[in-house]
Amino acid sequence: MALAGRNVVVTSHRTPVPGGIALDVTDAAAVARVLRDSRPDVVVVTVAEHTERCERDPDATRLVNVDGLQRVADGAPDALLVVFSSEYVFDGRNGPYSEEDAVIPINEYGRQKVAVESVSRQRSDHLICRSSGIYGWSAARENFVCKLVDSIRARRRFKVPMDQVITPTPAPDLARAVIELVDRSARGTFHVAGPEILPRPEFARRVAAAFGLDASLIDAVPTSELGLLAQRPLGAGLRTDKLRGFLGHGLSPSAPALAAMREAEPIS
Repeated sequence: MALAGRNVVVTSHRTPVPGGIALDVTDAAAVARVLRDSRPDVVVVTVAEHTERCERDPDATRLVNVDGLQRVADGAPDALLVVFSSEYVFDGRNGPYSEEDAVIPINEYGRQKVAVESVSRQRSDHLICRSSGIYGWSAARENFVCKLVDSIRARRRFKVPMDQVITPTPAPDLARAVIELVDRSARGTFHVAGPEILPRPEFARRVAAAFGLDASLIDAVPTSELGLLAQRPLGAGLRTDKLRGFLGHGLSPSAPALAAMREAEPIS
């Protein structure tokens, strides 16, 4: 596969990608084989088990999130290692956070992301991209925006935590920013997220407005009423001063990004 003059090898596990290679990062032999055959200069690791599953089954998810990354790192010792982390490395008591703030995870997902960052820092040639509130179209439709749109279109009420903030990050912008960071030889840790830090109910209302949906079906409730296993860093949020200083620009704010998302909606 070619991408802007690059030779790109894409792997996937649960969701097949056209032209991609099926790969389970818990299979050490398969990981080693793919990396040996492709001989990459840059490896971008997006594998992740998500928050509630991590809390429910920490051992199984660590095999993917942490041990899987270690296998990739070991199999490509000379490549730039690009990994994704999260605002969940923070406790949410003193946000918004910069790259220099101390990490204090309060759930298993956050602890695993801290471990991911630690694995990455074992080599000098690494790029850690922390993000938050990533949204865009996907086959799984599991991100906040997709869930909200699907729920309200079906005339189902949608609960939103009133005591959490979010740094909404459009997935296409995130991808472009990571490519630009790689092209500009960025190393270390960057917060790659949108420019706004919003209460989740406010972002939910913006989503409803962008998609022409009935915002009265949005219910703002305390996080404690959502029945979640994992604690959330309620007042987190990511500062992106370093990213904007390095690239000379930031990511799109929610209004134009949501409008672009609606325009690009796949035909079902």
